[in-house]
This record gives sequence, structure tokens and C-alpha cells, in this order.
Amino acid sequence: MQKPNVLFISSWYPSREHQTLGNFVQRHAESINPFVNLWVLYATSSESLEEEFELNYSEINGVKTLCVYYQKVDSSIPLLSSAKKLSRYRKAHDLGLSFLKENHNVSKFDVVHCNVTFPAGIIAMDLKKKLRIPYVLTEHWTMFLPYKNDFKKLNVLVKRKMKEIAANAAKVLPVSNHLAVSMQEKGLKGNYSVIPNVADTNLFSLKQKTNGEIKKILHVSTFVDDHKNISGIFRVLKKIAEKRQDFQLVIVTDGDIEKAKFLQKSIGLQDKYVTYHGTKTPTEIAEFYRSSDFFVLFSNYENLPVVMVESFCCGLPFVSSSVGGIGEYVNETNGRLVSPGDEEALKFEIEFMLDSVQNFDSKEIRNSAVSQFDNKVVGESYLRVYKDILG
Repeated sequence: MQKPNVLFISSWYPSREHQTLGNFVQRHAESINPFVNLWVLYATSSESLEEEFELNYSEINGVKTLCVYYQKVDSSIPLLSSAKKLSRYRKAHDLGLSFLKENHNVSKFDVVHCNVTFPAGIIAMDLKKKLRIPYVLTEHWTMFLPYKNDFKKLNVLVKRKMKEIAANAAKVLPVSNHLAVSMQEKGLKGNYSVIPNVADTNLFSLKQKTNGEIKKILHVSTFVDDHKNISGIFRVLKKIAEKRQDFQLVIVTDGDIEKAKFLQKSIGLQDKYVTYHGTKTPTEIAEFYRSSDFFVLFSNYENLPVVMVESFCCGLPFVSSSVGGIGEYVNETNGRLVSPGDEEALKFEIEFMLDSVQNFDSKEIRNSAVSQFDNKVVGESYLRVYKDILG
């Protein structure tokens, strides 16, 4: 069988408007790219355009990527605004498809791979109806999780459209079993299978042996407190610091560092226990994993965090709240779990790690992760799905 032509569309994707939005979607594209003829088409609004549309084509990490920017709709009338947004969004994709046909001789796609149900799923359904191209749907969205009320707040028409998008997909491919169950409980019925998030296991390689007296605890996130519960981590470390000083929290974030420092000081955790680092490249972030002792995540909700996958690929034990799909992968060989919001339990497990992290087998952690999350493993999983669909 020849390599299928796959059109990769997404509701979220890195662009000049937001460089890290949907970077986990981009990593899926990179894992799929060696096995198919892949074209990424991403449409997003922009406030800085003079023209109504702008097309920007490039190859990013070997993936052929076309970003179509369109002028942001400015209307105070909700129904009119929604109609204009959808019209402009559809036109952006039409322009993108015409560009690929005229400039790159891509006239036919075998499969559409849609990422994040809404609004990209509207385009996937359009292409299925007009051109009879089947589509698969990969989902990452925490909105569907049971402890989130976002889905309930959606417009009835949007919820109905989401259900239609899932029902019409040849395969629905959430990144965790927990998300698969949550989506179906919200009424998004379909043909489900799970394919997890991915990591570049060449880049995220085995951690260095750390024998220093000060243990480095890594945390990488966007630093949104009601999501990541950074304040809970700070409170726990403040208590630990009252009886031992052999640790340092290393924070890497593309969020507001000054706000984070204010939060830390308001809780009373001394500066000597925390270091901050701003936005970093994947190569730079990988070095933080390799030079740390363990990772801590105390989120109130998650799906399948990429930081967990990357930690494991570096052989780094993972201490986390048991939310989303995390409990499907964390066990006593690679980390410790606590209930969300349970600060006493987190204190116990961090102290356990400070005393015992050297007893974890980093090579075993990495080998298990590579067998599940490696680019080649995940890419081949998607290829099997495409082949099954194409018969």
C-alpha cells in the first residue's frame, strides 16, 4: 500500500499568534509524518492583519505546515459574531486547500485527521460530506472531564454539533481511557480507541545520576493556579522546609513569573527553595528533566499531561495527583500518586522521594515509557488506524 495522503487539521496548533498552543498536537503530527504524506492545515484568527486572510507555508521539523490567518471578527451581536466567525473559518480552510492544490499539487486526501473536536470537527464533517473523505478525531480537551463544568455551559447547538462530529468520525482517539469514558458520558458516542501522547525519546533521553545533597524537584507548566494548584505545592514545601532544607523546586513556565513569585512569597516559602525559568525550547526543557531528581504535579484536573510522558522518557520519577489519565500510567515503579488537593499526602510523598528517589530504576522507567510513548510507536499506531479505515 502506498503512503496515504493525510490532511491534519486542528482547533489548536502552535503559530505566531500563540507559540505553545497545542504543542502536544504538533508532536502527534511529527510522530505520524514519517509514515504518511502529511499536510498540516491550521486556521486561526489574528488581530494584526491588514488583509482579510494571510497564508504562511513552512516546513517545521520536517512537517509540511500551512497556517492561514484571518482577521478577527469584531461584533457585539452574539449570533452575528458566531456566523461571521464560522464563515471566515471555513473560508480560511478553503483557501488553504486551494493553496495546497495549486502550489504543491495535492489534489486528493485519503484521510482527514482532526484534532480537538470543536471547531475543527466542522471542517472534517464538511470534507466528509462534500468529498467523501473519512476522518479520525484525536481529543485532548480537559473540558470533557467529569470535574469540569465547561461542557455544561456550552451553547446547546455547539454541544449538538460536537456529538455529531464524534458520531461521524471513523475513529475517535482520545489520549487516555479516562477521557474516552468522560466523552461518552457527555453524550459523544462513537467508535473509540486510545492512542496516548507522544515524546521524542531521542531528545528526552535518560537522566544524569544526581548525587548532590540538594534534591531538585522539577515542575513544568503554564502556572495557572486553579488548574495546576501551584499554591498547594508551595504550602507543602513550606511545611517540609520547617524541618529539612535538602531540596529546591525548579519551575519552568511560559506563564507569569512575577505573579508566581508573589504567590510564593504570600504563602511564605523562602526564595532559596525555588528557582524560576521562563519559556524554553524543547531541547532546553529536556536538559531540566535530565538534571532533576523527580517531577511534581499537583493539578486539580488533567488529561494525559505531556510532562508525565517526558519525565518517564528521561527516567524521572513522577509525583502527582491522581487525575485524568495519570493513574493509568503511574505506579510504584515510576512514581507516587495522591488524591487531588490532599496536601498532607503530597507532603508525605515528597519527603518519601527526598529520602528514597535513588531507589527508583531510571532505566526501567525510561524503557517502559519508550515502549508506549515513542514517536515511532505512536506514529505506527495511527498508521494502523488509517489502514483499517481505508480497508
